[in-house]
Amino acid sequence: MYDDILVPTDGGEQMGTVIDAAIDTATRQGATVHALSVIDRDVFLTLDDGLTDAVDDELATNAERAVEAVTEAATAAGLESRSAVRRGRPGEEILAYADEIGADLVVMGTRGADGHGRRMLGSVSQDVITETNRRTLVVPIGAE
Repeated sequence: MYDDILVPTDGGEQMGTVIDAAIDTATRQGATVHALSVIDRDVFLTLDDGLTDAVDDELATNAERAVEAVTEAATAAGLESRSAVRRGRPGEEILAYADEIGADLVVMGTRGADGHGRRMLGSVSQDVITETNRRTLVVPIGAE
């Protein structure tokens, strides 16, 4: 049923719950796990030019660690995995990558913001759910 499972990750401390759900599903299906971390280009809008390179380096390092956590879990479970780091708007990049790899399932987390916070701040998971026709499993990973 699922051959390619996409796991977008921000590397947050509570991503383990999302990774576990993705690995469990991939193991049952014999699927390849695709890890994706997106460096949000909007982070740079308010930075002084002198800070851009340092912040970009730190974000790139964090993104690499985030996808490594997913691929290491997949390898430990005996699964095939791939990883990518992209730059752009997270929702858009997740959707584009899902299309590129032909993802059968997207497994991602949501932080459980209350109704007001969700309306005011938006949500990457909400963006993906709204814009995709792919099956999507959204795993709650704690309250903000």
